[in-house]
Amino acid sequence: MAVSNAPRLDPIARAARFARSTTQIRYQQAAMARPTGGGPSTPITLNRVGLLAYLHLAIRGSVAGTLTVPNALGMASIVSRVRLTANAGMDIVSLSGAGYHYGVREVIESEYLDPNGQSNARSAVTATTFNLDMTIPIAANLRDPIGLINLQDTGATLVLSVDWLADATVATGATVTGTVTPYLILYTVPPMEEDLPDLSTIHTWIEDQRSIPGAADITYDWILGSQYLQVLHAAGIGASGADNWTRYQLRMQQNQFPLIYDVAGMDVEYRLLRGRARPAGLIVIDRLASSGLGNYGTIRDIFDSSKATDAASIITAAGAGTLYTIRRGLQVLGGSGKAA
Repeated sequence: MAVSNAPRLDPIARAARFARSTTQIRYQQAAMARPTGGGPSTPITLNRVGLLAYLHLAIRGSVAGTLTVPNALGMASIVSRVRLTANAGMDIVSLSGAGYHYGVREVIESEYLDPNGQSNARSAVTATTFNLDMTIPIAANLRDPIGLINLQDTGATLVLSVDWLADATVATGATVTGTVTPYLILYTVPPMEEDLPDLSTIHTWIEDQRSIPGAADITYDWILGSQYLQVLHAAGIGASGADNWTRYQLRMQQNQFPLIYDVAGMDVEYRLLRGRARPAGLIVIDRLASSGLGNYGTIRDIFDSSKATDAASIITAAGAGTLYTIRRGLQVLGGSGKAA
């Protein structure tokens, strides 16, 4: 993927010049149908137009049948994985339906509003229609150009893929139908190269999952090298979720513990920042929270892990289950690039 050769300005000046010379546009791509029984939809390549800032996915459908043994994650389980991949190798987005709806939608944008309040993704699986819409930032937010991707760059090809959970895993006796309609939120490419923002950084959302064998301290080693904006852990999420953790510690350099939470402490901080109750099971390590609004590229407390030799989450689990982890970060690329 290519980057800009435009002169380097301070972040405020760069953002201001970009804002004056561009317009936000929306582009709808063709719908992706859920295969009968589940599995991957046919992937689509994003159209080569503009600078990609946001990806909106309208995920709608229905569950029919006489249901037993519904999936404990609720309607969110219907989407197994959403991926946005660059050049057939680099994941920019890799999220499960559960990871998104119990985690990501709680933390996007610095106003911390829930962009998917209309969704029934957290509801128990029943024979009804579902709304699993996702709003995924590609840029860091709608103000700053950090993370924008130039879709007109001939050296970059972005592919969107959606994998659906099998009918019988959503619920025994279920027949699931659904579609995904992608909407691209774009900015026009500035007419003058000097107004093109620095495109050397991508903004990634990567989720992984691991089993929790039982009540014990679980150590999750952070992958070093990127700049972390947020790390979301989830232990105990689901349609009838309950916290499956009692204590969180962030360990750095083997013996420093800058963040320590119990459940009540996490609740208090969460409500302060977002004005609503924390979803059961969710642990939010938020390095954006102190940045405030309108910072225009000067994100205050991001953690540059390339300068660390150790960073790890230590989670005291209350029992067996699954630990979901979503890493939100910035990665610097190499190369050159201008608008095609």
